[in-house]
Amino acid sequence: MTVNFTIELDGVNFRFHTMNRVRLQLYQIYVQHEGKELRFHMQADEAGEFKIVGDHVCPETYLHLESTFSDAIKKLGEITS
Repeated sequence: MTVNFTIELDGVNFRFHTMNRVRLQLYQIYVQHEGKELRFHMQADEAGEFKIVGDHVCPETYLHLESTFSDAIKKLGEITS
């Protein structure tokens, strides 16, 4: 089962909300940026890596964290029993 989680990077909190409870596929990421809550999406590609989707949705400040976000989803986004 996939789960929601929060991580902190460089003093910024990122909330990850799964869009598929059965498997890791698509997440919405929420972040406070310049006084507003913003949302962008990350979706798994054919290789299982998560990529930011949508042009100019994620603030440029965070684009370099794409692989870190992907790693966090793969590590924290799924509970195995």
